[in-house]
Amino acid sequence: MWINKVSSSFIILLLLSVAAQTFVSGFTGFSPASRTTTSRFQVLLSAEQSTISAVETNTETTLNLNNDEEKINIATKLLTTCAEFGQVGSKLTEEERTIIDDIAASLNPSSSPSPAKIELSGKHELIYSASPSASSGALGPLTGKVTQSFLDETMFINRVEFFAGAFKIELYAERKVLDDTRIRVKFKETVISILGQEVKRFEAKGSGIWDYVFAGPITTSSGEKMLLRVMKTPSTFVIAQRE
Repeated sequence: MWINKVSSSFIILLLLSVAAQTFVSGFTGFSPASRTTTSRFQVLLSAEQSTISAVETNTETTLNLNNDEEKINIATKLLTTCAEFGQVGSKLTEEERTIIDDIAASLNPSSSPSPAKIELSGKHELIYSASPSASSGALGPLTGKVTQSFLDETMFINRVEFFAGAFKIELYAERKVLDDTRIRVKFKETVISILGQEVKRFEAKGSGIWDYVFAGPITTSSGEKMLLRVMKTPSTFVIAQRE
């Protein structure tokens, strides 16, 4: 029985090692005569301008409210659709992936104007990935929990955990903002851990681009607040940091 456990652990470790390699390839002045007339004209003009200003303000407020409501509805639809279809896009049909892509694209007009420059910190969780690599959390029939942990302004960790963290793959990477919508990511190192113990560490090679479709704070229809990010790498990624 003990031999079987050791064999099973060895097989799992081997699979995780393969997945780690795949994971790397996948993540701003009047005259006195004219004063009375002029004064009356100014009063009328001022009143008219106030009315126009009030109408414009009300219109702008209405548009903002409508835009916010639309953003909330689309974001909520995206999150619920991802939850319904599943985290791993490679296991979905082409039609299902297209549905998610279309919803995500419709969020673009509501995005922060400089999504790549939004400050990132703490832990963010993967909601959906269309990537065929292990960065989606897929390892054969298993689906791991995928997170991003931002260490500072440049360094972060892509992490995949299986069996409540008993098996863990961490890909250390650095990022550089290219412009308002794009970030270049360069992979540095991969670490594999089992039961909290590091068992393998090796250099990671490769790089990629995060091309933002949407990023910004949202409040879902249920009242949940989060920072939502949607990116193309070119595969679609949906990532959230919940409050």
